[in-house]
Amino acid sequence: MKVNDQTAKFKNVLCDLSRIGEWWLLSLGLIFFAFIPNIYRIDNKITTENLTDLFSSSPFYLALIVVFAAQMFLFASNDYFDKHIDALDEKKNLRNPICNGKVTTKEVWALLITTAIISLGASLFFSLFAFLFTAFTLFVFYFYTAEPLRFKNKVGADVLSHGIFINTFPYFFCLIALWDFSSGAVFLLAVLMMRSAIAQLLQEMRDYDVDKKVEKNTVVTLGKRKAIWIVFVIYLTIFFSTLILLVTYQLFNIGLSLFYLVIPFLCITYIPTFFKLLTVTDNRELIDGLWMGQGRTNRWMGIRYAGSFILYFYIIFLLVI
Repeated sequence: MKVNDQTAKFKNVLCDLSRIGEWWLLSLGLIFFAFIPNIYRIDNKITTENLTDLFSSSPFYLALIVVFAAQMFLFASNDYFDKHIDALDEKKNLRNPICNGKVTTKEVWALLITTAIISLGASLFFSLFAFLFTAFTLFVFYFYTAEPLRFKNKVGADVLSHGIFINTFPYFFCLIALWDFSSGAVFLLAVLMMRSAIAQLLQEMRDYDVDKKVEKNTVVTLGKRKAIWIVFVIYLTIFFSTLILLVTYQLFNIGLSLFYLVIPFLCITYIPTFFKLLTVTDNRELIDGLWMGQGRTNRWMGIRYAGSFILYFYIIFLLVI
C-alpha cells in the first residue's frame, strides 16, 4: 500500500469512523472541568504552579486515554450498527465511512477491540470501581446501537441511556477516578445528563422522517411537537435551577459556587435554538445548524461556546480566584 493510501486509510479509520472532530474539544473541556475544581478544593486556590502540576500528572493523561478511547469505541460502533439506517439518509450515507466503503468490517472490529482494551486497561490505574464503571459504560455504548438490546430503538431507554452515559462519560468517569462527589460536581453531572437527554431528543427530531420508516423511538412515539416541549421544559429546569443555586450560595453559602457560572452562560446561548424550535415546522436544518453542527464546521456553535467560556474564565480567574 502506498504512503498516501496508508495516510488516507488511517484518517478513515481513526478520524472519520470515530468522528473525533465532533467531540474531542467538548470531551477535553469536561475533563478539565473535573480536574480544575478538584485542585481548587484541595489547595483552596488555582495557581500557575498547580496548573503546571496538573499538566505533568499521570492521572490527567490516563483520564484522557480512557475517555478518548471509549469515545472512539462509541462512535465507531454507532456508525457500524447504524449503517443500514444511515444508508437511507443522503447526508449520513456520505458521512458514514462504512456506508461509502472507505472502512471495512474488519477495520471496524480492529478499532473496537483496540479502543476497548486501551480504555479498560488505563482505567485500572485508578481503581477497580473505575474499571467496572468503564466496562459497564462500554457495554451501554455497544448495545446503544447493537442488537439484540439496541437501546436507541426502545422508547424511554433511548433517552435514558443517552442521558446518563453517551455525552456524560468524560465528566462522569473523571469524578469516579478522582472520587469527587462534591455538591457542585454532582450538580454539573446532573446538568450534563439533562443536556445529553436533550441532545438525544433533538437527534431523533432531526432524523424523524427516516427513523419512522425503520424503527420506533421516543420521538416517533410521542411526535415531534410533544418532544419539543419536553426539551424546552428540561432546558428551563437546567437554567433556573442553576440560577437559584448560584444565588443561594452567594446569600446563604448553600448551593453552587461561581465556578459553575458557565452553565447559565451556555443556557443563554441556547435561546435562539429553542425559540426557533417552538416556531418552525421543518426543524431538521435548524437542529443541524444551531445544535448538531452537521458537517463539523458550525461557526455559530464555535462562537457560542467560545464566547461563553471566555466570559466564564474572565470572571473566574480575574474576579473570583
